[in-house]
Amino acid sequence: MHPKEEIDALKKQINYHNNLYYNLDAPILSDTQYDELYRKLKDLEDAYPQFRTKNSPTQRIGGKASKTFDQITHAVPMMSLDNSYNADDIRAWHERAAKILQKHNFEMVLEAKIDGVSCSLTYENGQLVQAASRGDGKIGEDITANVRTIKSIPHTLAGQSPQGRLEIRGEVYIDKNDLDALNKIQQEKNENTFANTRNAAAGFLRHKNAEIVAARPLKFFAHSFGTGNVPADSFSAFIDLCKSWGFTVGPVRTKTTHIEDIIAFYNKFNESRHQLSFDVDGLVVKVNSFQEQQILGVTAKSPRWAIAFKYPAPQATTTLTNVTFSVGRTGIITPVAELKPVGIGGVTISNATLHNFDEIKRLNVRVGDSVIVERAGEVIPKIIKVVEQKGMQDILPPIICPICGGKVYKESDEVGYYCVNPSCPAQLRARLLHFASRDAMDIEGLGDAVMDQLLDRQFLTDFADIYNLTFFHVLNLENFKDKKAQNLLDAIEESKNKPLSKLLFALGISFVGEKTAEILADKFRTLDALKAASLEELQSIREIGEIVSKSVYDFFRDPKVCEQIELLRQAGLNFTQPKKELSGNVLDGKTIVFTGELQTLKRTEAELLAKQYGGYASGSVSKKTSFVVAGENAGSKLRKANELDIPVISEEEFLKMIGK
Repeated sequence: MHPKEEIDALKKQINYHNNLYYNLDAPILSDTQYDELYRKLKDLEDAYPQFRTKNSPTQRIGGKASKTFDQITHAVPMMSLDNSYNADDIRAWHERAAKILQKHNFEMVLEAKIDGVSCSLTYENGQLVQAASRGDGKIGEDITANVRTIKSIPHTLAGQSPQGRLEIRGEVYIDKNDLDALNKIQQEKNENTFANTRNAAAGFLRHKNAEIVAARPLKFFAHSFGTGNVPADSFSAFIDLCKSWGFTVGPVRTKTTHIEDIIAFYNKFNESRHQLSFDVDGLVVKVNSFQEQQILGVTAKSPRWAIAFKYPAPQATTTLTNVTFSVGRTGIITPVAELKPVGIGGVTISNATLHNFDEIKRLNVRVGDSVIVERAGEVIPKIIKVVEQKGMQDILPPIICPICGGKVYKESDEVGYYCVNPSCPAQLRARLLHFASRDAMDIEGLGDAVMDQLLDRQFLTDFADIYNLTFFHVLNLENFKDKKAQNLLDAIEESKNKPLSKLLFALGISFVGEKTAEILADKFRTLDALKAASLEELQSIREIGEIVSKSVYDFFRDPKVCEQIELLRQAGLNFTQPKKELSGNVLDGKTIVFTGELQTLKRTEAELLAKQYGGYASGSVSKKTSFVVAGENAGSKLRKANELDIPVISEEEFLKMIGK
């Protein structure tokens, strides 16, 4: 596979798992598996930097803000941490930091990594005024009403709290005993139980009714800050301030200047972490000094001064009893392992993914074998190893589609097997669910259970049928009354106004993800113009390659696709893309250098703002520099800017430029 194709495929795969983790709270990969994908992508992009794009998961933070709540733009992005699972990675991180700081004996703080939900709290003159979820790191959800119900979060800071704006960040979580009590109540009501503490906390924070949230045992640990005048020069001093202001902080913490102390603590803590009242999935190592943190700076996604030292996902041994096959919207056939039920980390596992038949061959697994299962994302686990080969039955690719009985096809250079019947019920179901999903047409209420009923009653045969549903159709579904039926019809009607980019993504064009759909929509403005585009026009778009261009070109020349588009046109869907507001990209294409002592922003905050508004923050002045932002006591960078006749502006002018 060409490196660009492999990079594009990995980006699409990682973005899919980001959506499951951050937006749906339903991950299907373990952190270890996700990090393997991420590292593979990063290594490829490092080897082929010409294929690295701004929308790559390595260049941004995953997830999207829910539309259930108002959106809030974070003054300073809520970045994620790089992850490590072994001591060599931690030593390498320490060595990189030591090289930049030019010393090995810098102070580090080690603390427990709570398996919770990130939350930002904004205080004005000591009063809580706003709370936001992490969202995509730049834009989160306004969850103020729900957060105000959490008893461990002070509405008014105690003691000598700083004046002005202060943003405290931390984790919302639930104790394990509280989760057990909640699940007991759920079982008594014959309702779904919560898989784990993190998913439960995330679900409660997004609940529309704050009174219900108030009845849930949510708690909060403070662990960092975003903006504000914090009278501390180190992380440990900041944590002491948090305690004085009335916040609960993590009880597990140690300080050292030796990396081997960190590794020894990690190994020892693995034995005792399960005795804590809350879930811990690892440790966080931070450089203690704020000044040294600023020197180390950040990457596009993560701070260089911190790293997560995580524990491997829990495992168990069980028996593979059978293999079934699922069919996706593109027709790809995925083998699914049926297991003898086994408990892993408090969850009973009875199914696992086998990914594809190359993976089956690599594992050399058969039905009846004893296997090790790793819980991946606490939802769908993965078979990672055969312990004992007891089985005699080989797992072979299906000759016909297990759903429709149609022909199965495999490209010689691909690992996947496909059902080639476009009318396959499983493909239709998956395509319709994708069409209605939040990232596509966002039809709230049209999920799995409702979709199954509509298909069973033969109300749906294609996308356009969604827009032909009537009150009568919907009211006849199980558990639907007048209001619920009307809400679904209203959501369907509202989806007609989605921009062209959403419709293109919803149509399920091969190799066209959200970003590519947006690029195409912005380029051609209307669906008719895109349909009429020649292959050469498509290939001339810098951000997409030959394979994507050919896929788009062929898609719009399929007679069945053209028929579907005309039906959607008749249904009244929007086929145009609104013009982009440029206010968020005022620095697009500009290279900015910050020098001297800034008055209101930390250097890292200023650089992140530059990136947030489309620019690039450089550490050195050159002929390519667009302008320099100079604070007090600016030195050699300012002199060089003057020598090269590069514009120099103040911090105040920079903030005015971005509308701050």
